[in-house]
Amino acid sequence: MIRKLFATPIYHANLDDDRLLLSVKKAILGRQNESHRHPQPPQGRHPGVFESRFDFLDSPKKDAIAALRATLLAHLQAFLAVVQETKPEAVRMEQIRFHSWFHITSAGGYFQPHNHPNASWSLVLCVDNGHQAPCPEEEQSGCLVFSDPRSTASMYLDRFNRRQHRDVSFDGAKYFLQNGDLLIFPSFVKHHVTPYLGDNLRISVAANFWADLKYG
Repeated sequence: MIRKLFATPIYHANLDDDRLLLSVKKAILGRQNESHRHPQPPQGRHPGVFESRFDFLDSPKKDAIAALRATLLAHLQAFLAVVQETKPEAVRMEQIRFHSWFHITSAGGYFQPHNHPNASWSLVLCVDNGHQAPCPEEEQSGCLVFSDPRSTASMYLDRFNRRQHRDVSFDGAKYFLQNGDLLIFPSFVKHHVTPYLGDNLRISVAANFWADLKYG
Protein backbone atom coordinates (compact mmCIF):
# COMPACT_ATOMS: atom_id res chain seq x y z
CA MET A 1 0.00 0.00 0.00
CA ILE A 2 1.30 3.45 -0.92
CA ARG A 3 -0.17 6.54 0.73
CA LYS A 4 0.51 10.05 -0.59
CA LEU A 5 1.21 11.91 2.63
CA PHE A 6 1.71 15.69 2.80
CA ALA A 7 -0.20 16.14 -0.45
CA THR A 8 -0.90 19.61 -1.86
CA PRO A 9 -4.43 19.81 -3.28
CA ILE A 10 -4.82 21.91 -6.43
CA TYR A 11 -8.34 22.43 -7.77
CA HIS A 12 -8.55 22.92 -11.55
CA ALA A 13 -11.83 23.60 -13.37
CA ASN A 14 -13.18 25.72 -16.21
CA LEU A 15 -16.12 28.09 -15.81
CA ASP A 16 -17.31 27.25 -19.34
CA ASP A 17 -19.29 30.50 -19.54
CA ASP A 18 -18.12 32.72 -22.40
CA ARG A 19 -20.83 35.32 -21.79
CA LEU A 20 -19.79 35.80 -18.16
CA LEU A 21 -16.10 35.97 -19.09
CA LEU A 22 -16.78 38.61 -21.74
CA SER A 23 -18.81 40.69 -19.27
CA VAL A 24 -16.10 40.39 -16.62
CA LYS A 25 -13.43 41.33 -19.17
CA LYS A 26 -15.35 44.49 -20.09
CA ALA A 27 -15.78 45.35 -16.40
CA ILE A 28 -12.06 44.91 -15.76
CA LEU A 29 -10.95 46.95 -18.77
CA GLY A 30 -13.32 49.69 -17.64
CA ARG A 31 -11.42 49.79 -14.34
CA GLN A 32 -7.98 50.19 -15.87
CA ASN A 33 -7.46 53.64 -14.36
CA GLU A 34 -5.77 55.25 -11.38
CA SER A 35 -8.83 55.13 -9.14
CA HIS A 36 -8.76 51.32 -9.28
CA ARG A 37 -4.97 50.80 -9.40
CA HIS A 38 -3.38 49.48 -6.22
CA PRO A 39 -1.31 52.37 -4.80
CA GLN A 40 1.33 50.05 -3.30
CA PRO A 41 1.30 46.58 -4.90
CA PRO A 42 2.89 43.94 -2.63
CA GLN A 43 5.63 43.24 -5.21
CA GLY A 44 5.92 46.83 -6.32
CA ARG A 45 4.93 47.94 -9.80
CA HIS A 46 6.12 45.61 -12.55
CA PRO A 47 6.40 47.00 -16.08
CA GLY A 48 3.53 45.73 -18.18
CA VAL A 49 1.31 44.83 -15.19
CA PHE A 50 -1.72 46.72 -13.93
CA GLU A 51 -2.70 45.47 -10.46
CA SER A 52 -6.00 46.60 -8.98
CA ARG A 53 -6.97 47.37 -5.41
CA PHE A 54 -7.97 44.34 -3.34
CA ASP A 55 -11.72 44.91 -3.51
CA PHE A 56 -12.65 43.74 -7.01
CA LEU A 57 -15.35 41.23 -6.04
CA ASP A 58 -16.97 43.54 -3.48
CA SER A 59 -19.49 45.03 -5.93
CA PRO A 60 -22.92 45.44 -4.25
CA LYS A 61 -24.66 45.62 -7.62
CA LYS A 62 -26.29 42.70 -9.40
CA ASP A 63 -23.80 42.80 -12.23
CA ALA A 64 -21.16 40.61 -13.86
CA ILE A 65 -18.81 41.01 -10.91
CA ALA A 66 -21.46 39.84 -8.46
CA ALA A 67 -22.26 36.89 -10.74
CA LEU A 68 -18.56 36.02 -10.89
CA ARG A 69 -18.27 36.23 -7.10
CA ALA A 70 -21.17 33.80 -6.66
CA THR A 71 -19.66 31.39 -9.19
CA LEU A 72 -16.20 31.44 -7.63
CA LEU A 73 -17.58 30.95 -4.11
CA ALA A 74 -19.63 27.98 -5.32
CA HIS A 75 -16.45 26.37 -6.71
CA LEU A 76 -14.60 27.10 -3.46
CA GLN A 77 -17.42 25.56 -1.42
CA ALA A 78 -17.41 22.39 -3.53
CA PHE A 79 -13.63 22.12 -3.26
CA LEU A 80 -13.58 22.62 0.51
CA ALA A 81 -16.25 19.95 0.91
CA VAL A 82 -14.01 17.44 -0.87
CA VAL A 83 -10.82 18.20 1.07
CA GLN A 84 -12.77 18.22 4.36
CA GLU A 85 -14.67 15.04 3.44
CA THR A 86 -18.06 16.60 4.03
CA LYS A 87 -21.05 17.87 2.07
CA PRO A 88 -21.02 21.33 0.41
CA GLU A 89 -23.91 22.54 2.59
CA ALA A 90 -21.80 21.73 5.67
CA VAL A 91 -19.18 24.27 4.59
CA ARG A 92 -20.35 27.49 6.24
CA MET A 93 -19.56 30.03 3.54
CA GLU A 94 -20.92 32.91 5.62
CA GLN A 95 -17.82 32.43 7.80
CA ILE A 96 -15.49 32.99 4.84
CA ARG A 97 -13.78 36.33 4.34
CA PHE A 98 -11.77 37.32 1.28
CA HIS A 99 -10.09 40.01 -0.71
CA SER A 100 -9.75 40.00 -4.49
CA TRP A 101 -8.09 41.84 -7.32
CA PHE A 102 -7.33 41.69 -11.03
CA HIS A 103 -4.26 41.91 -13.24
CA ILE A 104 -4.03 43.28 -16.75
CA THR A 105 -0.72 42.20 -18.27
CA SER A 106 0.86 43.32 -21.52
CA ALA A 107 3.97 41.95 -23.25
CA GLY A 108 6.89 41.59 -20.84
CA GLY A 109 4.79 41.46 -17.68
CA TYR A 110 5.53 38.80 -15.07
CA PHE A 111 5.29 38.03 -11.35
CA GLN A 112 8.10 36.98 -9.03
CA PRO A 113 7.86 33.89 -6.76
CA HIS A 114 5.60 34.59 -3.78
CA ASN A 115 2.87 33.16 -1.59
CA HIS A 116 -0.12 34.75 0.15
CA PRO A 117 0.34 35.23 3.92
CA ASN A 118 -2.63 35.52 6.29
CA ALA A 119 -4.94 33.40 4.13
CA SER A 120 -5.76 29.71 3.91
CA TRP A 121 -6.77 29.32 0.25
CA SER A 122 -6.00 31.32 -2.88
CA LEU A 123 -7.63 31.44 -6.29
CA VAL A 124 -6.64 32.41 -9.81
CA LEU A 125 -9.06 32.76 -12.71
CA CYS A 126 -7.89 33.26 -16.29
CA VAL A 127 -10.35 35.65 -17.94
CA ASP A 128 -8.30 35.97 -21.13
CA ASN A 129 -4.86 34.42 -21.62
CA GLY A 130 -4.07 36.87 -24.42
CA HIS A 131 -3.11 34.20 -26.96
CA GLN A 132 -4.94 33.10 -30.05
CA ALA A 133 -6.45 29.65 -29.60
CA PRO A 134 -5.15 27.08 -30.10
CA CYS A 135 -1.73 28.18 -28.94
CA PRO A 136 1.24 25.94 -29.86
CA GLU A 137 3.20 24.82 -26.81
CA GLU A 138 6.36 26.60 -27.96
CA GLU A 139 4.46 29.92 -28.04
CA GLN A 140 2.80 29.60 -24.64
CA SER A 141 3.75 32.30 -22.13
CA GLY A 142 2.38 33.87 -18.99
CA CYS A 143 2.28 30.42 -17.36
CA LEU A 144 1.47 29.97 -13.67
CA VAL A 145 4.12 27.84 -11.97
CA PHE A 146 3.84 26.24 -8.50
CA SER A 147 7.00 25.36 -6.58
CA ASP A 148 7.26 22.24 -4.42
CA PRO A 149 6.54 23.48 -0.85
CA ARG A 150 8.76 20.73 0.60
CA SER A 151 11.91 22.83 0.75
CA THR A 152 14.34 19.90 1.10
CA ALA A 153 12.54 17.41 -1.15
CA SER A 154 15.04 17.79 -3.99
CA MET A 155 18.20 17.99 -1.87
CA TYR A 156 19.57 14.93 -3.69
CA LEU A 157 18.52 13.77 -7.13
CA ASP A 158 19.54 10.62 -8.93
CA ARG A 159 18.05 8.21 -11.45
CA PHE A 160 15.95 6.51 -8.78
CA ASN A 161 14.00 9.59 -7.69
CA ARG A 162 14.42 12.19 -10.46
CA ARG A 163 11.70 10.95 -12.82
CA GLN A 164 8.64 10.37 -10.66
CA HIS A 165 5.04 10.86 -11.71
CA ARG A 166 3.34 14.21 -11.13
CA ASP A 167 1.78 13.47 -7.71
CA VAL A 168 5.14 12.86 -6.05
CA SER A 169 7.48 14.79 -8.34
CA PHE A 170 9.85 17.51 -7.11
CA ASP A 171 9.49 19.54 -10.31
CA GLY A 172 7.48 22.72 -10.42
CA ALA A 173 3.93 22.32 -11.76
CA LYS A 174 3.34 24.61 -14.75
CA TYR A 175 -0.13 25.62 -15.95
CA PHE A 176 -0.84 27.38 -19.23
CA LEU A 177 -4.33 28.55 -18.37
CA GLN A 178 -7.09 28.59 -20.96
CA ASN A 179 -9.82 31.22 -20.89
CA GLY A 180 -12.15 30.36 -18.01
CA ASP A 181 -9.65 28.12 -16.22
CA LEU A 182 -9.85 28.34 -12.43
CA LEU A 183 -7.25 27.17 -9.89
CA ILE A 184 -7.70 27.01 -6.11
CA PHE A 185 -4.67 26.15 -3.99
CA PRO A 186 -3.25 26.48 -0.46
CA SER A 187 -2.06 30.03 0.12
CA PHE A 188 1.30 28.86 1.49
CA VAL A 189 2.37 27.41 -1.88
CA LYS A 190 4.97 29.58 -3.59
CA HIS A 191 4.16 30.40 -7.20
CA HIS A 192 5.10 32.79 -10.00
CA VAL A 193 4.00 33.86 -13.46
CA THR A 194 6.46 33.52 -16.33
CA PRO A 195 6.97 36.55 -18.63
CA TYR A 196 3.97 37.08 -20.87
CA LEU A 197 4.91 37.47 -24.55
CA GLY A 198 1.53 37.66 -26.28
CA ASP A 199 0.26 40.49 -28.45
CA ASN A 200 -3.04 41.05 -26.64
CA LEU A 201 -3.82 41.78 -23.00
CA ARG A 202 -3.66 38.94 -20.49
CA ILE A 203 -6.43 39.36 -17.90
CA SER A 204 -6.76 37.42 -14.65
CA VAL A 205 -8.61 37.59 -11.34
CA ALA A 206 -7.16 36.48 -8.00
CA ALA A 207 -8.51 36.14 -4.47
CA ASN A 208 -7.47 35.03 -0.99
CA PHE A 209 -9.82 33.37 1.52
CA TRP A 210 -9.75 32.82 5.28
CA ALA A 211 -12.16 32.10 8.12
CA ASP A 212 -13.65 34.98 10.08
CA LEU A 213 -11.75 34.93 13.39
CA LYS A 214 -14.91 35.30 15.46
CA TYR A 215 -15.84 31.76 14.39
CA GLY A 216 -12.51 30.33 15.53
